[in-house]
Amino acid sequence: MTVLLSALPKSDSSTSTLYDTVRDIESRPETDGDRLRIMRHAYDEGIPPALRSLECDSIPIDRREDLFLATHLVVVHRPDALLVDRLICLHDAIVATNNARPYHHHRVHGVLVASRRFSAANELRRKFGISVSEVPALELAGGTGPRRLLLSEDGVTDVPWPNQEGWQIVAVVHPHCAPSQRAMSKVMDGSTWSWMLPMLTLLVPAGSAWEEGEMRKWNAHHPTHPMAAEVPGRTPKGVATNETPVFHLLQNGRVIDTLRGMPEDGEALEAWRSRVVEEPMERRRSP
Repeated sequence: MTVLLSALPKSDSSTSTLYDTVRDIESRPETDGDRLRIMRHAYDEGIPPALRSLECDSIPIDRREDLFLATHLVVVHRPDALLVDRLICLHDAIVATNNARPYHHHRVHGVLVASRRFSAANELRRKFGISVSEVPALELAGGTGPRRLLLSEDGVTDVPWPNQEGWQIVAVVHPHCAPSQRAMSKVMDGSTWSWMLPMLTLLVPAGSAWEEGEMRKWNAHHPTHPMAAEVPGRTPKGVATNETPVFHLLQNGRVIDTLRGMPEDGEALEAWRSRVVEEPMERRRSP
């Protein structure tokens, strides 16, 4: 399941040159990482200086829609702060000329949710009467270390990543992804996979919808292995979250292997078992 790529309505704008460029790149067969780098390069080369400096009121009116669509397409793949600020800037400029439509508001709201700017998302919802649920109050921590969002009885908390010493397995899953559900059913309910549970962290990728209800249902049934939500830009280096399910094997906070899906009915994960369980035991037995 690919996340952050929801089906969105088309604009009626006929001037979408940059948008067409990045959209064509999006459909190319390169690996995800290479494709995103090419998209970002084409986007950065195609935007005007006024957008770089967040002076969107000085951008010609007939260019704003194309830039909005192109920026949105890039930011849904990688919601970094600079791109989010550019999308907000363009939205404000489009609103100022009375050219904004509901899809403008919905797209910005989704990006604000995905980037964990919950207060701004709620403010946008109220201002434009967007038919979406309110998201919880949340204050993101500063700094640069890895973090995640945990659900509690009191709401949502931004907490540090679990201790990164030794071995860790990060399963990137989504509650609405059928392959994720099948994979986690095997891991959680089968004794075959019990070896990985002490080192397992479940991570739900950031998306335009806040899946709190589904995460709480899972957590109620699996309190020892709750689903946490991604804070974009604050996952351990190398943990990719653009598709689900994906398993990352980390050693001392560094990704050393990745498995996509549940290949060969989980046989590939068995190779990890010998690596993280049986090999260390053999070393301990050695004189």
